[in-house]
Amino acid sequence: MVRQVSRGRALGPGPTHTVFDPFSINPIRRSLGAIVVSAAMLYAPMRLLGAEAGGLVLVGVGWLAATVLIVSVPVLIIATVEELWRQVRCRLQPPIEELDLSPRVLRLLHRYGLHTIAAVERVDEATLMLLPNFDARARHEVLRAISLRRYAAEQRAWEAERERDARRRRVAWKTAQLPMRLTRRFSDRSGRR
Repeated sequence: MVRQVSRGRALGPGPTHTVFDPFSINPIRRSLGAIVVSAAMLYAPMRLLGAEAGGLVLVGVGWLAATVLIVSVPVLIIATVEELWRQVRCRLQPPIEELDLSPRVLRLLHRYGLHTIAAVERVDEATLMLLPNFDARARHEVLRAISLRRYAAEQRAWEAERERDARRRRVAWKTAQLPMRLTRRFSDRSGRR
């Protein structure tokens, strides 16, 4: 809930102060909740309490509800776009978290800028071994996880092809049997089939 604001590299490490950020954790849900509550605070008093009492409530807290509404709508839009972009990016370039790797190897790969599976696949084994703290065990773990992922993808493709082939054969068999199954109603006018 409280985010640390750092001074930057020029001034040295360490926070200068803390900033209260209500949208730092789960911004979509929180901004949507703030919008609903603010809209209810603006709409409900006039509808439920009448004109005079509703006007007094709006004068008292209406400005606060309008301010929260004005701040929350852009946060909701930006957070939704960011989440959609993250989903598309993860779909196109899966992150290395999808591999079955130990936390140590995941941290090492992130530290050296290898955030996607495609980026790890582009790096050859010798380059992996040149990375500091990246030993033969970590290299073996990465290569094993990538080969297992490739094998699983091939298995899914084979199963999908097998299912399409079986479906194609069923359709061909049903269409080949169709003329023998026709009832008298579908035969020609002479009664012959």
